[in-house]
Amino acid sequence: MVVRLIPGFTGVDELYKILGRSTIGRGRLGKYLVEYSLPWPREARRVYLIGVFSGWFPGHLRLSREGSRGRIILKLWPGVYPYGYSIEGRDIIPDPENNEIIEVRPFYDWHGVFKLSKSIVKPSDNPLEEVVHDEGDEAFLHRFLDTLVVRIRTPRLIEEPRLVAWRGEEFKAATSYAFEDTIIYEYHLPFIENNVYSYRFLVRFHGEEYYYGDEGVGYNTSPIIVHSRSIPGADRLEWYMGTVYYQIFPDSFDNGDPGNDPPTRITRTAPREHGYYGGDLQGIIRRVDHIADLGVEALYLTPIFQAGSYHRYDISDFTSIDRYLGTINDFDELVRRLHERNIKVVLDITLHHTGVCFPMFIKALEEGPGSASWSWYLFRDTPSREDLHRVSRLLKEACRTMDYRVLGELLRELREKYSSPFYESFFNLWHMPKLNHENPEVLEYFTNITRFWVERGVDGFRIDVAMGIYHAWLKLYYEKIKSIYREFLLLGELNDYPVYYAEYFDSSMDYYWRKILLEKIIDENLPTTKMLEALAVEYGELPHYKSISLYHTLGTHDTPRIMSYVKGDIGKIKLLYALLFTLPGSPAVYYGDEIGMEGGRDPDNRRPMEWARDKWVIEVYSFVRRMIAIYKAWKPLRHGFYKALVINDDVILVRRWFKNEEVYLIANLSEEKKTVRIEGVKGRFTNLLTGETIDVEDELNVELGRYGFLLLGRDSG
Repeated sequence: MVVRLIPGFTGVDELYKILGRSTIGRGRLGKYLVEYSLPWPREARRVYLIGVFSGWFPGHLRLSREGSRGRIILKLWPGVYPYGYSIEGRDIIPDPENNEIIEVRPFYDWHGVFKLSKSIVKPSDNPLEEVVHDEGDEAFLHRFLDTLVVRIRTPRLIEEPRLVAWRGEEFKAATSYAFEDTIIYEYHLPFIENNVYSYRFLVRFHGEEYYYGDEGVGYNTSPIIVHSRSIPGADRLEWYMGTVYYQIFPDSFDNGDPGNDPPTRITRTAPREHGYYGGDLQGIIRRVDHIADLGVEALYLTPIFQAGSYHRYDISDFTSIDRYLGTINDFDELVRRLHERNIKVVLDITLHHTGVCFPMFIKALEEGPGSASWSWYLFRDTPSREDLHRVSRLLKEACRTMDYRVLGELLRELREKYSSPFYESFFNLWHMPKLNHENPEVLEYFTNITRFWVERGVDGFRIDVAMGIYHAWLKLYYEKIKSIYREFLLLGELNDYPVYYAEYFDSSMDYYWRKILLEKIIDENLPTTKMLEALAVEYGELPHYKSISLYHTLGTHDTPRIMSYVKGDIGKIKLLYALLFTLPGSPAVYYGDEIGMEGGRDPDNRRPMEWARDKWVIEVYSFVRRMIAIYKAWKPLRHGFYKALVINDDVILVRRWFKNEEVYLIANLSEEKKTVRIEGVKGRFTNLLTGETIDVEDELNVELGRYGFLLLGRDSG
């Protein structure tokens, strides 16, 4: 990596500091290099950087110890970045050397705030130095089927550039993504195999014309030259690039085999209490027709492996089915039934941590420090041999008999003696110890686990707490699995902005996207322009084929149900579903949401599925089925490019197009009725919700009720 230092910078060895900028090609300026640093805490083994770039979670970004300080360098665009540190996965603290504090509420469903330190990356005073195209970054240059997607990032002060090909042919931007002081322009060229692309950008600023080429901005810069074989992207459509998911929490879906019921079951289901309800794999099997009739194309199951809790995120055996869910034969039957209906199967797996009954964890306690098993986990302290032997003995007995009352008593005893676990864990919980991802045996183990489930017909993994896994391990795991199983989906759970994790996953649970929509439609406190800008940041900084793969949902097992958020407002919920199925991404429906079930925070969001049709909100069910059918029938909604505009106040126009087809969504995001006139939308369209044919000659005139919308499609082929 080449670094260009910023002239005149006089930093001190503390806080964060801007080291300079990375360079591209023959000296073009790229992202800013930002060093975060703090005095190394006494006796600490590991220190993590926390911020939007780590999903607000410890583990992904670890500081390197250099003498008495810890350091890490990130590549960032100009902006404000709240940050903090976590010592060995404990509480998040601000930078002790930075007195400038900023409050952050990163999660929509959590009303608390983080008090973090504030870091600022300021742009250059010269706008021409903020013009960036990096052909080595697939966000700027990638292939999507027969289209070459080229992007350039500029300040708003600069006029729209033209892409100039090697023979002088000029291309206008096909779409753009505007946010804050930045616009990302996107150009579409034919992708040609075994071709050498040579291009520059014509840039106008303050009446002057410049070329942006291999040396950057100048009057006659060299062209950027790229061979087609070195361009990353999608030469074919994988199944997860525009698909429809259905998520099931197995314990709550349906009890199809009372013979495997847990000895104690919950008695209160609304609001739901913690504990087993009794749903199982046979229950899912007997409801496959419901899943298929809905029209979904992939079933995502939260963990089904042997574990110690009803949610099963504390896994003790990654190759067996939990005894209260059924058998491996039940699983094989479920996969067969789903595949017969062309429905993919995605399993939830915890690569971040295990349960305390996982054999290697018990072995680590038995063998103690210095053993191979000890290095599978991240121990903070070293308890006495007496404590380790006692804990391992009791734990082994509790796990052998699966008597979780004994396990509960052991954990209570540990809490009395230790203020927090003596090992890193998920949210500092005793029963979910975190894995050491720098141990190569961990990578080998989970590679074999992946192979085991692929051979049983599984089509993908949703990786729990992916934002908290060490970045180097994620990269190794992704590259290894994808080199063997190209079609196997790796979908990461992320708390926030997915762009920082794009190289590690095919898709991610896009809570960032969900937060934007809910702040606009539920809270009604986000201006429409800001909503579209927030979406533009994501879509403009991700390759197109990854944008359409994003797992988009209005609710999950970790969030209150969308019907409870809208308080029964059918208009709002229909609008949210219209946006879910129209904006780029792969829409997902959480079980029960399709029938209008309600539910609050965990565990109430995991109420048993309601199978009595007279209790369904049929209007919601019919609308969700209709939107799924439309999404599947119109390729622009699955795979198409994207452009969005504010028409007036709270009315937006979303255009999606793919080859000869295009779809328009005109939506009123407010309580007030709106009448709009839209120029440039001409021709014969189909109202996709009613089937009505609409001929538009000069302009489209639309009357929209509160939260009303119009969905139009056209095939000009």
